[in-house]
Amino acid sequence: MRTTIAPMKMPRSIILAALLAGCAQVYGCVFIQTSSISGKTGPGNPISASASDLGYLHLIAPQGLTQTAQANLLSNCATGRVSGVTTELTMRDFLIVQSYNVSVTGTCS
Repeated sequence: MRTTIAPMKMPRSIILAALLAGCAQVYGCVFIQTSSISGKTGPGNPISASASDLGYLHLIAPQGLTQTAQANLLSNCATGRVSGVTTELTMRDFLIVQSYNVSVTGTCS
């Protein structure tokens, strides 16, 4: 006597959930938080810089990201005098990994 096992069929809801989870992981969700350190712009050349790093599980965030971005901004200004500095934090969420990017703009005088 020969016994055959019928192949298992997945319910459509499981396939749909797996597809949506895959799409969410590939594209990620983006949260943008901005903060203005100085709202006044002065005469001079506009400059910008950024720094980025990864975090995990919303528990381990990158350290010193803002300081690195500001140091990069100051390195773009020969005089070292920057006014009208604005920072922007962008976080892109890939389920367990988060990509953080800090963008800094200002005016070199």
